Amino acid sequence: MNRSTAIWASVLGFVAVGGLLVALAIMPMFIRTVEKGAAAYAVGDYAKAVSILRPLADDGDSAAEFYMGEMYRFGRGFKKDEARSAVWYKKAAINGSPEGQYALGMMYATGIGVPVDFVEAYRWLSLANFRLSPWQTDQREKAVRTRDKILTVMSQDDVDRAKALVIAWDRKWQK
Repeated sequence: MNRSTAIWASVLGFVAVGGLLVALAIMPMFIRTVEKGAAAYAVGDYAKAVSILRPLADDGDSAAEFYMGEMYRFGRGFKKDEARSAVWYKKAAINGSPEGQYALGMMYATGIGVPVDFVEAYRWLSLANFRLSPWQTDQREKAVRTRDKILTVMSQDDVDRAKALVIAWDRKWQK
């Protein structure tokens, strides 16, 4: 290779590397993340939140699924629809979201968006209690209080069934 060709090869290499660095620098502006959707939700830009979170939720992101449940539950970005909210919370709960588990458990305990089902309420509130972050003390305490209240009206067979569901779910997720 002669000197002129080597110089041009070096220049092209620098241009390619520079182009790659520019692409890597601006790419995050176009990536949709749950954090960006949550930020839009927090400031009340529900249209933007939906545009970011819906594709992520459709792909099975549990945090995005939880936010979709919140938006339907409280009529933010959509017409209020508690039944549809429960569907999204359930997806989030099944995919491991402790917030989704908490919300779904409370819905089953109170009959909001779903029929009252104390077995399901016990299951999801127990799982939420185990998985909520240490700083989520209010939710954890409410989950435990609600779970303890429903225990007083559940038959022993229902309690046993609910506990078996918690154990089965826990085993599945520990693999």
